[in-house]
Amino acid sequence: MWTEQNKTDGEIPEGKDVGDVASEGLKTQLIRTVKLQAAGILQDTDWYVVRKADAGTAVPSAITTHRAAVRTKCAEMETAITNAADTSALETLYTYTEQEDGSFTRPLGELPRLDS
Repeated sequence: MWTEQNKTDGEIPEGKDVGDVASEGLKTQLIRTVKLQAAGILQDTDWYVVRKADAGTAVPSAITTHRAAVRTKCAEMETAITNAADTSALETLYTYTEQEDGSFTRPLGELPRLDS
């Protein structure tokens, strides 16, 4: 965190103040990545929402369900990252293991894709 001494020394960047976080932590960075990934997935179907707003054309229920699933999974992933006790726990969330059926999964899971 930025301190009074940092302020006195002129080290605090514009827009920041005493008590603000000086550098982002790993959890903040990982959560931002998950949110960006979710936004990228949702972007593929945003045009349905725009079309609904512009022309009143209904959004297909499969699209609405998919978009809700992406948001739900994103929130679950954010919670898992936030609740990780330490770096080792974070690492475990991202570690893929082979399942009996030959597939690979990780405890954090994956964001749903429309084609899956």
